[in-house]
Amino acid sequence: MIHKPLYIFISILLTNLMVQSQVKNDQKFIKIYYHTFKEESVDKMMRIGDSLYKTSDSEDHKIRSLVILATAYSRQLNASKSIKSWKKIDSMAKREGLSDWETLANERLAAEYLKLNLLDASKQFLDRAKTAGKSLSNSVEGKYTYAMMLETEALQNLEEKDTVGFIKKIKNNQVYLEKMQKNDVTDFLLGKSYLKLGEVYVQKNSLDSANNYFHLADKKLKDSKIKSDAITKATYYRGLGNIALERKQYSEAETLLLKAKDIAFTQKNKKESDFIINDLRKLYRLTRNHEKLLEINQIKDSIDLLKKNELVALADQDFKEEAAKKNRFADYFHILMCVSVFLLLLMVGLYLYYIRQKRKNRLQFEKIINDLNTQIEKETAVPVDPVSINDHFIKEDSETNTDTGSSFYISEEKEEELVKRMKEFEKRHLYLDRKISRPKMASLLNTNTKYLSYIIKKYRKLDFSEYINHNRINYITKKLYRESEYRNYKISYLAEICGYSSHSRFADIFKRQMNISPSEFIAQLQDREKNKS
Repeated sequence: MIHKPLYIFISILLTNLMVQSQVKNDQKFIKIYYHTFKEESVDKMMRIGDSLYKTSDSEDHKIRSLVILATAYSRQLNASKSIKSWKKIDSMAKREGLSDWETLANERLAAEYLKLNLLDASKQFLDRAKTAGKSLSNSVEGKYTYAMMLETEALQNLEEKDTVGFIKKIKNNQVYLEKMQKNDVTDFLLGKSYLKLGEVYVQKNSLDSANNYFHLADKKLKDSKIKSDAITKATYYRGLGNIALERKQYSEAETLLLKAKDIAFTQKNKKESDFIINDLRKLYRLTRNHEKLLEINQIKDSIDLLKKNELVALADQDFKEEAAKKNRFADYFHILMCVSVFLLLLMVGLYLYYIRQKRKNRLQFEKIINDLNTQIEKETAVPVDPVSINDHFIKEDSETNTDTGSSFYISEEKEEELVKRMKEFEKRHLYLDRKISRPKMASLLNTNTKYLSYIIKKYRKLDFSEYINHNRINYITKKLYRESEYRNYKISYLAEICGYSSHSRFADIFKRQMNISPSEFIAQLQDREKNKS
């Protein structure tokens, strides 16, 4: 037998081992998660993300796995799949109340739509990110997400040709990042930020500043182990090519721009390809190279068509998603309408039933009152012989014992005596005795149970139980009718007065005998009293 202290020790040990195992699994997962972003191969990155998702046993792990996949699709420049993954992350984060992941998902959606020049959609998702970001934690990952929001907002300014607003916001973002601890992530985010700033300074013709920012971007991105998409390199070459172009270093400009073009075309990035084609057109016009200008113009036409097709495809995807939501809403609305109609019909049915039942109760109540008045009139009339032909008792010629089914002889004098004693029993209300029984009543009438049953059946047309119940209910009904204070008593107390030990049994017998519940009968009496006054 294991002693209690030993049992407790074993339980604690096993619990600690399980906790340590879970912690190790979490640490292993997080290590793989961060390492995956350093993968050179996008395909390998996607395989890891897919594998992690299938084996994840928590919502946090599942979301992180989807982040890997969404990022891989973004590096692969597969906008529609990246958007689909981020939307799934957003949905899961909302369901689980994970505001950090919800903020990141909407920020990334804003960035993806901005890449496709869908500014309104981008702003919509950034607004959602800001709303979710009100609950953003102060964790390192939360700070990264906030920095990315600042960058995306700055890029939206750039899309609107607001270079002043862009420069202000992107520099605020850089200040925020530089205050954070230096690591792969901060280097990566700063590198991307410097790259965009360099592009803007080229447009402003501040070539030295632009050149400085491009080289800062290149250094930060190289210092970071996180792999950026190939287009980042294309943007870097295009920026340096534009600087060379402005400085009229045409040969160097062509070399750099063609490098950028090869990367953009290989990656099938329509937006970057469009920028590079325009830069090459400018170069070939300045150098009067008409043959290459004609060739590049033909390429631009095909790029415009591909870009248009992608936007149409993405718009179609969003349209289908919105249509599916509307269809679901229509289905829910249809169900709601059906349920509403059903409830309305049910309410109408219940109301009609209530009205019909109320009318039925009213008619039954009037019948009971009429019967009571008739009984009271008879009770106050001149007394008659209890066994005379005009008595309210019913006397039959047969002397058969209907209770037992056998015949026996009882003298007329004996029968009259028993009827007289039965009436005395009723007059003294001895049926209210809770312990009354057939043998006890037979003893009170100084007879046997066989004769008693015969008398009750012959003169009351009831068996013993029905006879007792009839007298009890008749008694309490008269009390309620004649004496108003009885109407203030609880049903359980009225049951006790009648000789019943159970509220429910009294109510059930009253309803069966009177075709109306005791509470309804009392309510009708009270209404009748109000109408009189």
